[in-house]
Amino acid sequence: MRRMKAGCRFGAGGLDSQSGQASVLLLLILGTFLLASVGFAVDLSSMWFHRQAAQSAADAACVAGAMDMLYLHNGTITSSPGFTVGTAGDCNSSSAAALCQYAGFNGYTATTSAAGWGTSTAGGAVAVNWTFPSSVTGVKAIPGITYPFLKVVVQEKPNTWFMGLLGTKSLALGASCTCGLPPGPPAAPLIILNPTINSALTLSGGVHIVIVGGPSTSIQVNSSANGSPSANSSGNAVYCNGGNGYPIDTSTAGPSGTGGNLAIVGGPSTNQFCGANYIMNNTTNALWKSPVAVAPDPYGSVPAPTQAAGKVPEAVTPVATVAQGYTPASDATYGYIYGTWVASGTDSCPNTAARQHYLTYSSTYPYNSGNIYGNCLEFSPGYYPNGINTTSLAGYANDVVIFMPGVYYLNGNLNVGSATTLRNAWVGTQPSTLGVMFYFLSGGPLFAGGSGAASSSITSVPSYYMNCSGTVTPTGTPASLTGNVLISQCAAGGTYVGVPSSDTYAATGNRGLLFFSGHSNTYSGTLIGAGASLNFSGALYFHNSSYADVVKLDGAGNSTTYAIGTIVVDQLTLSGSGTIAMDLTGVTPSGPPEVSVFQ
Repeated sequence: MRRMKAGCRFGAGGLDSQSGQASVLLLLILGTFLLASVGFAVDLSSMWFHRQAAQSAADAACVAGAMDMLYLHNGTITSSPGFTVGTAGDCNSSSAAALCQYAGFNGYTATTSAAGWGTSTAGGAVAVNWTFPSSVTGVKAIPGITYPFLKVVVQEKPNTWFMGLLGTKSLALGASCTCGLPPGPPAAPLIILNPTINSALTLSGGVHIVIVGGPSTSIQVNSSANGSPSANSSGNAVYCNGGNGYPIDTSTAGPSGTGGNLAIVGGPSTNQFCGANYIMNNTTNALWKSPVAVAPDPYGSVPAPTQAAGKVPEAVTPVATVAQGYTPASDATYGYIYGTWVASGTDSCPNTAARQHYLTYSSTYPYNSGNIYGNCLEFSPGYYPNGINTTSLAGYANDVVIFMPGVYYLNGNLNVGSATTLRNAWVGTQPSTLGVMFYFLSGGPLFAGGSGAASSSITSVPSYYMNCSGTVTPTGTPASLTGNVLISQCAAGGTYVGVPSSDTYAATGNRGLLFFSGHSNTYSGTLIGAGASLNFSGALYFHNSSYADVVKLDGAGNSTTYAIGTIVVDQLTLSGSGTIAMDLTGVTPSGPPEVSVFQ
């Protein structure tokens, strides 16, 4: 019995010892697993933080590069920012580039090139490179910019801790950012740029400006003048100098045609009385907004056209040639800078008056008993050292001047006589993407009172010609237009076609710049005189580097000016009792480029 008892004691003691050993082994296994989990968690957390840091570096580098692209496009900087737009690069060899500097500020200074990146790359290595994608899904490229997109890729091989004990000493990770210069929101159709002047927009008399369609902001006034914020005063940015009220009608403006806003940096802060009624017609959706932020100049980055060198090309043979005894006035260097006379119907000359201008007699001329007449004075694009002056034609009734498509570079005024009508010289099928642009090295356009008066002998122009394509009459305009009708080039970027602009003709684009005053030129004049009319499609752009351009529009009488496009000026004065109707329906010009991050 004792032996059996002893045996039992021995057996029980052995089992207790084995159980303790198993517990220790289990604890070791669980502890090792826990340490491994913690080690993996530390390594994976480290990788996550490295990944986030790499993304921040890629974002910062991309935005820095895009800012340089914008500055180059706007001409703010002229020197290279350390990289060439359109050429891929690597921070290992171009560390001076701003985008490389910003990657470095965020802890990612390149130590190797992206081209050599691979499995053999050492731990701790960093590579930063960039490319220029041709497109980005869902993003519209702004016309006129060849390389609007930038992609920056940051690659890194952070060292590991616990995983290194298992042979994985580093892990490769990367981040990328795609950014660029998409078009900004559409600019207001009427922008007053001067940042400080009193009465930047002055409304007087019975003038009436009507804006149809376009973006939500119809008029933007950048002046901060706020001399009397709660009253109508000449010390404010917007001033009504008498009248019957409601000189500004934006009730049918805006994307949905239910109202457009008047946005003012300065004052007055609310809609004010102008005579018996308010300055701006009161509608639910047309808002008076003050103060607002300054709007950028939508054409600030558009380069000035290159002055034509040499002879202005002759568009057609003059009605009366030299052999017939008629020598058109010309310049030894620039050719027919005073225009050539053409017959009715030539290049769509609209003057049907019989025997309008007697030029000369030639026994060899088979028409009109040898008497030679001209019905339209035609000009061709090129450089005009003295500007263009049509006032000498005022002795005749129903004078018509036509302009062949292209860019006119004027060192002087475009003077339009009181009995003169200006038109495009239409070429080819209409509506056409072709048009004209007048660039003023000095002077500017001056349409005398009475210019463009309706005449039965001057045929009208279908108003759909103002469009880039199609035959639909623009909303708010009559089916046909009389008087002065000038239409700019239809371009993909809405600027102009000609050196050094990179814009191109496009039926899907917008009518671009019609009048472009050089930034060193100071224009201060009455663009439209009392009783004159100017129907145009395009942009009127008058901006002096010192904000000194002053544009005056006098719509006296029952005259109506129809405009499809934009007016961007330093200061604007509207007077008289006529109407200026700006129809922006179907016109959706993009705003200036802005820096954005896409992916």
